[in-house]
Amino acid sequence: MKKENHIVSKIFLLLILVLGLGIYLIGRMKHSSIADTYSEKRVGMKEVIQELSFGIYEEEDWAAYFGECDSAYLTSEELEQLLTRLDVSEYIEVPGITRYHTVTRVEWNLIYDQILEILDMEQSVQKQKLLIMGSMEAQEANVLITNQGDYYTSLPVSYFEKWNGYELYCIDDRCIGIVGLDASEMYVSNAYLTENAAGQVSFLYGGASYEKEVGEMENAVNAGVCDLVFADGNIVSLRMKQDVITGALLSYDENTIEIDGYGQISHSGKVPVYQTYGEAVEKSLSDVILGNMEVEYVTGENQICAILIRQPASIENIRVLLLAENGSNYRDEVYIKCDTAAIMKCGDWEEEVEPSRVIPVSEFLATKPDATLTLNPVTEEGRISICDATGKVLSNGYAGTLEVRGREEGYTIVNVVPLETYLCAVVPSEMPSTYALEALKAQAVCARSYAYIQLLRADLAEYGAHINDSTSYQVYNKVPATEAATQAVQATAGQVVTYQGKPVEAYYFSTSMGYTTTAEVWNVDDVSAYGYLKSTCLDMTGQTLDLSEEEDFLAYIKSMPQGYDSEIKYFRWNASADYSDKTETINEILLNRWAVSEKNIVFYQGNSECAMETVDGATVHQLGDITRISVLERSESGAILTLQVSYERGRAEVMTEYNIRKVLGAGVTKMVYADSSETNQIVMLPSAFCKVIPLEDGTYTLLGGGYGHGLGMSQNGANGMAKSGMNYEDILHYFYNDITLTTIQ
Repeated sequence: MKKENHIVSKIFLLLILVLGLGIYLIGRMKHSSIADTYSEKRVGMKEVIQELSFGIYEEEDWAAYFGECDSAYLTSEELEQLLTRLDVSEYIEVPGITRYHTVTRVEWNLIYDQILEILDMEQSVQKQKLLIMGSMEAQEANVLITNQGDYYTSLPVSYFEKWNGYELYCIDDRCIGIVGLDASEMYVSNAYLTENAAGQVSFLYGGASYEKEVGEMENAVNAGVCDLVFADGNIVSLRMKQDVITGALLSYDENTIEIDGYGQISHSGKVPVYQTYGEAVEKSLSDVILGNMEVEYVTGENQICAILIRQPASIENIRVLLLAENGSNYRDEVYIKCDTAAIMKCGDWEEEVEPSRVIPVSEFLATKPDATLTLNPVTEEGRISICDATGKVLSNGYAGTLEVRGREEGYTIVNVVPLETYLCAVVPSEMPSTYALEALKAQAVCARSYAYIQLLRADLAEYGAHINDSTSYQVYNKVPATEAATQAVQATAGQVVTYQGKPVEAYYFSTSMGYTTTAEVWNVDDVSAYGYLKSTCLDMTGQTLDLSEEEDFLAYIKSMPQGYDSEIKYFRWNASADYSDKTETINEILLNRWAVSEKNIVFYQGNSECAMETVDGATVHQLGDITRISVLERSESGAILTLQVSYERGRAEVMTEYNIRKVLGAGVTKMVYADSSETNQIVMLPSAFCKVIPLEDGTYTLLGGGYGHGLGMSQNGANGMAKSGMNYEDILHYFYNDITLTTIQ
């Protein structure tokens, strides 16, 4: 009996232990899971660690400091240790908290605000009131999608409930902690309401579409721009915006938008753009094609709130920024005149001016600094010229309209001209009008394709332009329109080069060395994105060789194969070069090009294979003098891909054909072309198709061929093809891979 009682007692004790262990483990699991849940009653240690990362100690330091802490939440004991660690315990008022008590969020916020007041001297931590519209888990940092943009956080997304308002502790766009829930009204401003069905609304905002349940509205509302007002997780009001103006977008910058007929109007920053025809979608400001789209501007409080695209663009005009003689966007003074009567406008003022009247722009813009002065001939035949104060003409005549704007830096001039008329002044500026008509047609299609892409991009929108008139885009109106060029443009009207259904930049250059190359010479991240640019052999034989090895390239560049542009003097050239005293000049080139793109100029110091982390004049000077220049890598078509500049104590690797041509050109003392003509006025090598040969005396011989970047169509090659009987379509398909000629509307 006693034995049985003893066994029962052991079993009872064992059950007690198992039950106690189970309760402990369940408590630990619950404790751990609660640490990933927002609470007003306690603050998780993970959150505290993040909030303390603003100072000299980073998140990892605090994680190590509290590493042996067994609790998931901040306790009063840990709070005392923390204040001691920060050396602020004698300055901070701590509310009466029982020892080992879990600190509430209100208690912690009170203490944390005091910590910030003492230690956050730069006020890097700010409180932000945000509406949570969604969240995404990510490996490095979770994303909170809010009514004021995306914020990043290490807090679990389970801390946040969609459509609730929160007051957060933030450093820039990083949420480091939560002050608490916020039940005050919060706005989703300038959203586009797409549907207002019973009990639900659908809207576009911040690049995403949303649906939200809503109670019955007092009044039915139609699709349009509105502010949605949220409180306690619910939509409490829809405030539609009805004030609208219509007009073409002429220019924009970070502060203002210029609208045809209205002038410059301010905006608050990012302006949402909604395309409303077809399926409503959100677009960007760059999708509004300058000068070729009638769009609606939703206004409020004297500024632009949103833009509505109601219909596709009608591509008619291109806007060209006319550069000053020194290549600047700005001019100190502008005088213009028209050879016919013209209408001059400046703000709300308008006047018809007689032919050849010299207009001093400054006299009109001085009293209307934010206005744009426009001069528009009364007939299509009228041409406007840039002149001096005496009326002496300084430019060829411009068709279309001239717009002059005043800036702090000076005046800018934009020529607004029909696209096809523009091309009539591009083709003869880019290709001699004496070339065969089919070559001129090919040039017209290439120029139109390039211009069309720039129309869609509008890189120069702040100046009210799509492109400028220099080689940075296409040379325009440097040679007056000719009959042959105009015929070529008209014969190919509207045609552009498309690849995989999309218009492409149909690059072209002067002369090949027998081959064209691919986009790898530009060191692009994805060569396949330029799949239409292929390596093409221009030899009459059509034989394709691999010229990536130095010996093979040297043999080819020494030869004179018969090709479509082999009669041009640039087809072959040789140069003498001396880089012994050019270290400073080349360093300046490398530093300037490194500032443009770090990946294309890589410096190495000593024998280390690690590139220098910081590059400036001082660090490059430490490399010493240049001792050798050599080719590291060459493409199959023969172009140099990587050039190595060796120093006494390091080296630099140079990528992209432009950079390579600049570096090699810096030391050229004499250039001899295939027709035996010579020059010593070289600052940039004609092409990157070049063999670099070091000589015993330390100088170099450069053997090369071609003129230009070598991508797309060789203009002289196209002329040779046209002379051989090929038409412009054959020529374009010869130079570009898998393309289609498409007529744009």
